[in-house]
Parts: sequence; structure tokens; C-alpha cells
Amino acid sequence: MSSKLFNLKIVFLFLVILILFPVFIMPHVITVKAQSVTDITVQTAYEMINNKTQYPNLILLDVREQYEYDENHLCNATLIPRLEIDTRISELEPYRDTEIIVYCRSGVRSTEASQNLVENHNFTKIYNMLGGIIAWNAAGYSLCTGGDNEPTIDFNLITFSVILFSIIVLITTIYKKKIKKN
Repeated sequence: MSSKLFNLKIVFLFLVILILFPVFIMPHVITVKAQSVTDITVQTAYEMINNKTQYPNLILLDVREQYEYDENHLCNATLIPRLEIDTRISELEPYRDTEIIVYCRSGVRSTEASQNLVENHNFTKIYNMLGGIIAWNAAGYSLCTGGDNEPTIDFNLITFSVILFSIIVLITTIYKKKIKKN
């Protein structure tokens, strides 16, 4: 009887170990991340931006500083400086599984920001634009300037003067015709 009881205890212990073994192993498996940053050229970034069918919700993330963004940036880009990403992550949370192209001036800060988004915040579709805005500009692609996302138009004094003069002539002509009728 005691050997039967001993065998039962061994079987029970074996079953407990078999059941608990995955519990101790699983945390290590869960922490392994399959996501990684994908490095892309400016040409690939340009193609992604212009392919609204394949990338309808594409996000452009500029991780430079405000003064750099104001100087020039990719049109429709969102500015979140690299050092502010952790504190402003809630702005990006809705896009965790959306394609995001991250860029900076030359590619150094965007590499760091991209790795941060994947490793610390579990973003799944991060594309680091190699060469940054320097490479984008060298490739001849358009940029936006100022605080808005629309290209700026040079409005010089000569153009303004011609338009103003035309308006004055038009108003004077209309006024003279009214006076002659009366």
C-alpha cells in the first residue's frame, strides 16, 4: 500500500511540475518582441507617402526640434521632438499598428526614436527614413516651411503693388461711371 501511495505522490508531483512548468517559462517567451524597425530610403518613403491605396493612414513623424521643423519639414508631418516622445506617447497611441515614417535631420535621432517606439512602446510598423531630411532634400522632393503643412508662396512687394493698383483702377472706373450716370 505504501509503494502505491508513493507512486501516486510521484505522479501527482510530476503533474504539478508539468502544469507549472509553462507558467515559469511563459514570461520569458512573452517578453521576446517580434517587431523591429525597418530602415527605408527617402525614395521608398516618397513612394509610401504617395501610395494612398496601400498606406491610407500613413503617419509622418518629425523628431527634430521646433525651430528645425519651422525651417522646413515633410508636408503633413507631425512634430514630436525625440526627447518628448515618452511624455507625449498618448498622441501616438491610436497609431500603434499604423505605418509611421520617422525622420530627423540626418537619421541619427530618428533611429533612436524608432527603436524607442518599438522596444518601449510596442509599435509594430515603424519605418526609419535613412539620411533624414538632408537626403530627402538632396533627392529633390518638395518640403513645406513655416508652422503650417502647406507650401508657402512667396508674395513679394511687386505682386502686392500690381494687385493693389488694379483694385484702385477698378474702383475708380466704377465710381466715375456712377457719377456720369447721375
